[in-house]
Amino acid sequence: MVKGYRDLDVWKKAHGVVLDVYRVTNQFPRAEQYGIVSQLRRAAYSIPANISEGFGRKSTRELLQFLGIANGSLEELRYFLLLSRDLRFLEFMEYEKLEKEIKSVAEMLAALVRSLERRASSGAQGAVVSRATDHGTRSTKSLPEGAAH
Repeated sequence: MVKGYRDLDVWKKAHGVVLDVYRVTNQFPRAEQYGIVSQLRRAAYSIPANISEGFGRKSTRELLQFLGIANGSLEELRYFLLLSRDLRFLEFMEYEKLEKEIKSVAEMLAALVRSLERRASSGAQGAVVSRATDHGTRSTKSLPEGAAH
């Protein structure tokens, strides 16, 4: 059973991406310290940070919202890595390695979202859907069929 966000494989992998982004950006031009380096790092750490924050929220619905934000940050990171490659701040092989890791995180995030949505929608109309955490049980009412999440 998952007791906290640190138990999630997607969080672990996203955290690893952050460490990789910090490592590669240490070699970027000094002139980019407050430009692309800052943007890359913020986009990268926003992914596991939003997974963490969502996991600490009171409902599955809120968790899904934060997972969506994490996915948006992931796509932002993808763009800044592409830009870094095209500006030749990032070697092609390093770009490919990071892109592969990010793709894996994206797939894991999508799978987690699908799983949570299935669980939320499988409850009877108005039923409470719960997920256990180390903070206790988080509950949310399932929405009527056809209602917006």
